[in-house]
Amino acid sequence: MKAGKYVFITTIDVEADNAWEHPEEISLNNLSILPEFQELCRNYSIIPTYLLSYETLSDDDFVSFIISIVGKAQCEIGIHPHVWTIPPFEESNKNTDSRMIRYFQSMLDEDLLYSKLNEIHNSVFNKIGITPTSHRAGRWGLCLRTVKWLEENNYIVDTSVVPFKSYKNAAINPLVYPDYHAAQENPYHMSINNLLKPGNLTLVEIPTTNTAKTCSRMMIQLSDLMHNKRGGHRFRKLLLNYSMYPRELRPYPEYPNGTLTELAKLSIEKKIPIINLMFHSSELMKGTSPYSSTQEKTNRIWKHIEEVFSFMREQKIPSLGISEAVTSLKQANYFKR
Repeated sequence: MKAGKYVFITTIDVEADNAWEHPEEISLNNLSILPEFQELCRNYSIIPTYLLSYETLSDDDFVSFIISIVGKAQCEIGIHPHVWTIPPFEESNKNTDSRMIRYFQSMLDEDLLYSKLNEIHNSVFNKIGITPTSHRAGRWGLCLRTVKWLEENNYIVDTSVVPFKSYKNAAINPLVYPDYHAAQENPYHMSINNLLKPGNLTLVEIPTTNTAKTCSRMMIQLSDLMHNKRGGHRFRKLLLNYSMYPRELRPYPEYPNGTLTELAKLSIEKKIPIINLMFHSSELMKGTSPYSSTQEKTNRIWKHIEEVFSFMREQKIPSLGISEAVTSLKQANYFKR
């Protein structure tokens, strides 16, 4: 493996506890675990990208912690909008917008979407003192209007696209949901006309790593259609056994040991230049995410993360913030090939 050809990024959605089980109740206990995680990053020379939801900016201790590590260039800060927690709200005495709980940001009208994006962008600057240049859509719900706003506000990178994946089963409106089945695995300059096709914007898409040895879009979509039908689970298991159905580079507690390392190796074999580990801050603390509901599950999440960190160190693959990773691609003339 030639380390100079690859970059490792760690993108963390920093958000409230159990954001999906109780989105109307905002508690931020999980933020207190991030200094411990940052120490793990320091031990392995990892530069994490923290993608902040609006609600996290109300925690003064967390903001102070972030300011201290940003000042030492030990992390990158981006935004991760949950539209129901960002003003303006329909009811002025609420800290969530009950109309929009679990909304994809793609479901908002343009004026309201832009008001909320401006609010979280400006709040990061006012609270932390930096101008964010990276974004992941809340609930993965990227839309072309968001792409337009990101381009106009000088964002460098989006990381909302999950190749081969649809979020139809998570949709409130069955006609509006992110569908990334047709997305490519490699980074690309975005287009104002199509989320999944390369274009001529300065904004770059760095997809989250979701891969397998053989990724037939037809077979993956067939499996997704069959999954909750008779025989669907057996078909999915068969595809997984032959590495024909993608797995996300996420520290799911149910993954066998070594899964993340194997997925990273697959990405390298496929010459994908940026390996993108993703998870939520709430998964790092017991009881603040369904994935970390027990101490055993929480321990497995940490073990998976440290395992892939160790692999990157062994392979001498550098870790960068996501915006710097895009800069490294441009310096290597990656997009001119």
